[in-house]
Amino acid sequence: MDDLLAYLAQTPADGRFQQWQITRIPGSANNILYRATGPDGDVAVKFTIRDGRRRAWREFNALTAVRQAGLDVVPQPLWLDEDSYPQPVVAQTWEAGQVTAVPPRSDDEWRQLLAHYVTLRAVTPQTTSTPIHKGVINFGSIREGEEAIQQQTAMFPAEARPEILDDLLARLPLPLPAYEPVRPSLCRVDANPLNFLRRPGGWLSVDWENSGWGDPAFEVVDTMTHPQYLSVPESRWDWLVEEYGAMSGDDTAVTRIRATYPLMLIWWVARLARMLYEVPLGGDERLVERPSDWQADIEAKLKLYGERATAALDNLR
Repeated sequence: MDDLLAYLAQTPADGRFQQWQITRIPGSANNILYRATGPDGDVAVKFTIRDGRRRAWREFNALTAVRQAGLDVVPQPLWLDEDSYPQPVVAQTWEAGQVTAVPPRSDDEWRQLLAHYVTLRAVTPQTTSTPIHKGVINFGSIREGEEAIQQQTAMFPAEARPEILDDLLARLPLPLPAYEPVRPSLCRVDANPLNFLRRPGGWLSVDWENSGWGDPAFEVVDTMTHPQYLSVPESRWDWLVEEYGAMSGDDTAVTRIRATYPLMLIWWVARLARMLYEVPLGGDERLVERPSDWQADIEAKLKLYGERATAALDNLR
C-alpha cells in the first residue's frame, strides 16, 4: 500500500503500476480519487484537500464507527495517512453499485434513501470508541442554525451582501417551534446523489469527509436543500418529511425538520454570497479547477435559494 500511495500522490494518468490497474475517478473538487484494481480486489484511494476539517481523518473514522456498529452500509476502511504526502489520504474497499447524479424519482427510491439515514441512527457515541467530531454542518437546535448563518455572514464584508441576503437576515429570529435537542448520531453531511451506491439489498454510501455527530433528522434537511436536489419538486418534501418521521419512529423529527429547513435555505444564500466574494480573491480553494461558468452558476443558484427561503419564511406567518 505504501508504494501504491506514493505513486498515486504524484497524480498519474490512468494506467498500470506494479500489479495495480489505476483509474482516476472524476467528479469532486475537494479530492482526487482513484480506483486501484489488483489481484486481491479493488481499492478506493482518496487524496483530500488539506484544511481544518481533517477530511481524510473524518472519513476513515466515520467508516470505522459504522463498521464497529455492525452495519454493512459503507466501505471497509483500510488506510489513513495525514502526514506523508502533500494531501492527506484515505483508502477503503471499492464497492459496487449503481451511481447516478439523478435524485431519487419513485417513492421506493426515496424510501431507500431514507432507510439508509434511519440505519445510520444506530451509530452513536455509545457504539464506538473511535473519535468523531461534530458534523461540519448540522443544526441541532434553532439557535445552532441562527449561529451558523451568522458565522457565514461574518466571513465577508456587509457591503458585499446581496440585497436578498440582507432581506432574509432582517427577518431573523424566525417564529419557529421550540424543541428539546435529541441524542446525536453519526450524520453523513453530504446528500449528493453521487455518494450513494444503489443496490437491491439496501443502499451504501461513500464520501464521508464532512461527517460527524449531529441531529439525525437534519440529514433530511440537508437533502432537501442540497444543490443537487434543486430539480426536485417542492411537493415531494412534505411527503419525505412525513415518511422519515414514520420510518424513524422519532416523535419530534417532523417538527425539527420543518423548523430548521428555512434556516438552512438562508444559510445557503449566505454561503453562495460568500463564494461570489471570496473566489475572485483567491479564497475557497479547490484541488480541481473551477469551470469557466462557475460565477453564473452560483448567481443562478443564489437567486433560486433566495426565492425558496423567502417563500419558506412567508409560510411561517
